[in-house]
Order: sequence, then C-alpha cells, then structure tokens
Amino acid sequence: MRELDLLVSGSDPLDAARDAPRLPALNRAGDTSGLDALARLWTGRVPGRVHDAVTASAALRDLGFVLASLERHGVDYRTVPSAEETLLKLGALAEEVPRDSVYTYALRNPRDAERSFTELPEEALFIREVRTAGNALRPAVDALLEALALPVDDPALAELLAEATRGFTVFAQSLLSVKRTVTPETFSFEMRPYFPPMTVGGQVLYAPGGAQMTPLLVDILLIRPEPGDSREEWYEGYLDENLLYLPAAYRAASDRARRHRPLLPRLVDEAARHRSPGPEVRRTLAELRSLMRELLRFRLPHLQLAKANMNVRPDGSLGSGGYTTDSLDRLAELTLDRHQSLSEEPTPDLAQP
Repeated sequence: MRELDLLVSGSDPLDAARDAPRLPALNRAGDTSGLDALARLWTGRVPGRVHDAVTASAALRDLGFVLASLERHGVDYRTVPSAEETLLKLGALAEEVPRDSVYTYALRNPRDAERSFTELPEEALFIREVRTAGNALRPAVDALLEALALPVDDPALAELLAEATRGFTVFAQSLLSVKRTVTPETFSFEMRPYFPPMTVGGQVLYAPGGAQMTPLLVDILLIRPEPGDSREEWYEGYLDENLLYLPAAYRAASDRARRHRPLLPRLVDEAARHRSPGPEVRRTLAELRSLMRELLRFRLPHLQLAKANMNVRPDGSLGSGGYTTDSLDRLAELTLDRHQSLSEEPTPDLAQP
C-alpha cells in the first residue's frame, strides 16, 4: 500500500502541479470562473493521459481539489462538462470511491508540490500530520493481520502487538498536534467548508473524513463487536458506510480480518483457559494492554476534538464523513469496554496528553 501511495504522490498526469498553487488564491477570492476554467482544463486532459490505477488515483486527487472548491463556493461540480462521467471512470480504474478521499488529500499529496484549498498554515500542518499518521499505521495493520491466527502463547505475538503499538503511538501524537494547533473555529469555518458531500452517479459520497482512515481497520482487527453484542448491528452499518472509502488493499484486509474473531476478546478468552499462564501469555497480555492504552490516547482526545468542533457549528451539523459525534461516543464506549475486559484495573483518564 505504501508503494502505491508513493507512486500516486509522484504522478501528475493532468500537469496539475503547474496550476495547483493558484487554488488557494482562487478560493480566497471566491473566483468561481477561475475555478471552473481550471476544472475544465484538468477534466479535459483525463482521456489522453490516464491509463492505469496510479494515474487514475492522481487524477482523482487533483480533480477532487478543484471540484470540491467549486462546491464550497455554491457551484454544482456537474456544471463542468463530463466531470461526473470522468469521476466514475477514474473510480472504476482505480478501484476506489469516485471522488477525493483522505488518502488522496494527504497520503498521496506530493510533499514537493503539495495541493491545498487554502494558504492557512493550519491546513498545511493538518495535511502533514494526517500523512504522518497514515504512514505510521500501515505497519500496525500489517502486524495485526499477521497476529490474527496466532495463539495467545505464540512467542511471536507479543512483538507483533508491540509493532502495532509503536504505530499507534505516532498516530495518537499526530492527532494531539492537530488538537493543539488547529482551533475548532479555524477548522469549522476556514477548512471544513472545502469538505462537502458530492453526488456522483446518483450516490452521495462524503468528503475526506476520520471515519475513512486506517484506525477503522485497527478497530475491525482488534475490538469490533461480536455476535450477541447489542452494538453489532450499528457497527456493521457503520462499516458498510465507511469501508467503501478505503483503498482496495485495505478493503481486502478488512475482508480477511472479518473471517476471524477480533484479536482482543479472542486472546483474553484463550489466556483465561491457561490455569498457570506462562511468560509468553503474560507478555502477550502486557503488550495488548499497551496497545489499548494508545488506542484510548487517540480515541478520547479525538472525541473531545470532534465535540469542540461541533459546539461552534449550527445545531444538526455533520462531520465531513457525514456523522454526528454520536458515532464517536459509541466507538469510545466500545474501546473502554474492551479495555476493561482486559484488566480488572480501573481505566485511567487518558483524555489529556
């Protein structure tokens, strides 16, 4: 997956790097005529220059920036000739959702020719931290996938969990950096308007959002509700709405994960069957506790951050992924419950860094 993201970030089939630096000024001026001209120029280049998944993903990235900019300023992107048809073709070629995503916005956004909606230093930091967080979680997901079939007393299991913890530590630190730097007012009123929902092929598709990020896979692998849990129906619906935004390789990883029990309850059950747990079992449970602490260090500040953003918006507002904070409340509750099932010790207050 990292190789694909690097290839896409280095690809510029629409020659967008030349004109992308104009986007923030066009947005600042609300120059819809200039945005429309840029959208027509880039859309018109697609047929002769896009020929595979890499170039299609790069084109989705760049069209996403300019078409979302039009939508932000009240112009239906479908007024651009062939724009909707082009997005559908690009999505099919890339095997991804036919619009921009958190992956095109950050992980596939070239460092040396970075695209952005605004000139805000907060947006530059936001893109950088989301990229850092996404890169850190790739090895974490790989480690948890490898752990799926290993018994609780396997000597390799503790190191795999430790690898996942290292990745999630970086992820949580990136979120805290955003929380400290990007105020709710700046995000809600200066950045958030550039993440509008868009209708493509008759389907409402949401903009880059947290629910589309790699922690979704970590949750599936580690803590998802099991049959008999009252939250299972809600969670399956949550997955159905969000898995489609993941790249194809991550959707395949989700399919693989869902053929196994989630790791935490399975390992806890296996450990309980050991009357005298040996050192391997104790190490596994210790690393599992460390991983859950990092998951909480992400989830609780994220919930605080989301609520702070919602508090400055009008009643009934949705996040860029189409959600209220109720879903984050449910995820926090699930994470806390799983943590408590792992240890009889009280769950610490990890909401503060």
